[in-house]
Amino acid sequence: MLTDGSIDHASARIRALQYIPNFEGHGYRVSVIPRVPKRPSNLFGRYFIFPVLKRWFALKMFLFILLKSWDVVFIQRIFINPFLIKYLNNSSVHLVYDFDDAIYINPGRPSDGEKTKLMVRNASQVVISTDFLTPFCNSCGAKPVIIPSPIETDRLKPCEKSKTGISTIGWIGSPWTSVFLAVIEKPLQKLAAKYAFRFLTIGAAPDYRIEGVDHVARPWVFENENDDLCQMDIGIMPLPDTGFARMKGGYKLLQYFSAGIPCVASPVGINQTIIQPGENGFLAQNDEEWFDLLEKLILEPQLRSVLGQNGRKEAIATYSRDVCFRNLMEVVKS
Repeated sequence: MLTDGSIDHASARIRALQYIPNFEGHGYRVSVIPRVPKRPSNLFGRYFIFPVLKRWFALKMFLFILLKSWDVVFIQRIFINPFLIKYLNNSSVHLVYDFDDAIYINPGRPSDGEKTKLMVRNASQVVISTDFLTPFCNSCGAKPVIIPSPIETDRLKPCEKSKTGISTIGWIGSPWTSVFLAVIEKPLQKLAAKYAFRFLTIGAAPDYRIEGVDHVARPWVFENENDDLCQMDIGIMPLPDTGFARMKGGYKLLQYFSAGIPCVASPVGINQTIIQPGENGFLAQNDEEWFDLLEKLILEPQLRSVLGQNGRKEAIATYSRDVCFRNLMEVVKS
């Protein structure tokens, strides 16, 4: 298993590392080599240990492929050396390539498009998170298997909500995805002029601010994730309607579902599939709809409860790790 990062890297943890106990439970031996190690918290580790480990992992990846015998090499999102791809193909090793974003669209690194094509064309099987990535795979001659990003329903669980106090609207993500919050800023500011509520962000850029809104910012910490989600009464996933955003896997919504949190999202990409308006959340197209739907959820706690319960059931039935792993096992077995 060759991953884009370690346990602190969202897509590596979600789409690869969390499956390891499942694989081992089915009698497989799994070796993992991340592209980069877990990011250290101190300066010495960041500037000395991290670069050394990164180079060691690159060498280890090369040696493990050349010197060991594998049944399957599962590659999560990264690009490997063309020589190694050719070697794996000549060795009749089955290569599974998994990616969950439009990694072939990167204005800063135009070569990523060709690198992604090379990986897809040479994989025994391609696994993607959303049907919106299918046309790209088809253009490379591949017929992908769609497996949503699995949610750990046994780790992210609903908790008792406070019956008093103001509502909390929440967002969870990463520093680079916090740019998408621009979509929601005006509706939140308009809402704040009429109602008292908290806006909680988990994992946003450290310098992110929203004027006129009671904003609480917390860093994302794996061990605190469920407790932080439990502070939310309403979850949001705003997205601009761009080519890249349409390819995203909707994982935020699954986090909200798993924690029993009703949500409002932009009707972009897979969000339109995950959200069943009025059943497990709502879709908001513009500033007016964002305001109206958030206002509705602030004023109707019973509706929040029903939507949250329905989302939890959907998370377990459709998006849980065990459900997604069964689909992945079919890929590996075939």
